[in-house]
Amino acid sequence: MLSRLAGSVFHVGSAVERADVVARMLDVYVARPDPASGHEDAAVSAALRSVLGAVPSARRQDRTASIDSLALDRHEPASIAHAVGVARDHARRAREVVSTELWDCLDVTRSRMPRKVAVDRAHEFLGWVRERSALAVGVVEGDASRDEVWEFFTLGRSLLRCGLTARLLGSSLVDASSSSSWQTALRACGAGEAFRRGRDHGTEAEDAAHFLLHDQHSPRSLAFLATRADDCLTDVAPDCVADEVDAFRAARSSLGRVDVAAPADLRAVADRLAGAVGAVVAALDARVFAVVAPTH
Repeated sequence: MLSRLAGSVFHVGSAVERADVVARMLDVYVARPDPASGHEDAAVSAALRSVLGAVPSARRQDRTASIDSLALDRHEPASIAHAVGVARDHARRAREVVSTELWDCLDVTRSRMPRKVAVDRAHEFLGWVRERSALAVGVVEGDASRDEVWEFFTLGRSLLRCGLTARLLGSSLVDASSSSSWQTALRACGAGEAFRRGRDHGTEAEDAAHFLLHDQHSPRSLAFLATRADDCLTDVAPDCVADEVDAFRAARSSLGRVDVAAPADLRAVADRLAGAVGAVVAALDARVFAVVAPTH
């Protein structure tokens, strides 16, 4: 596959996943925060902006400002609106390899993105974003052959969610000793129901942490996401990013040795994995997906 097409498909998957991840985290930590958490809105907003990679804001970030910035600001690279726009633009560039159904889904989503949402309607809007993201993923999963298009799309999704989940676990939003904090993190990652319905674990903090880090069957766990990303990298990553891929694999292997009861150990491993994911994405952009400018 041409590098420009591979890059566009990769960024479609990454942007679709970002819209879903940001919508879930905003819903759990901002739109419907847990009153028992004891965190102030400004502290939560600052931590969430750091997790999502948003540009630091000089203004005090209350709930309204956080939703405006992280959901609707089309100039904020970490926002839902920006992610939807990126997905649509890259799908347009890769029209020769993406399906008509996927293009229609992203085009309609982009055209229906609102520019303003009231705080009391934020939950409804964020639910709509999750549904549109799930529809886009479902189109690819249901229609695409398991070829390079599917692998680059899945690689973009897996690396994005793996990196942001790791950054969440390494942030101040998660209290490693608190069961309720882990329950909130599970919901923010979309794994709350899967954890509650499981029959082979309890409800303590260590059980929730183990599920989100090590469960091999939950598509929201770090172990599952890192394994799926590694499988795709094995198939499509060229030798020019071998060093970054090896570092990612080393970080992935460290997940199996993390002590979930030790906050410092957990944050060190999470930060290492998030850094390794960022290095792989940067290397792919710089050496694989970059389009060489004409010399004349």
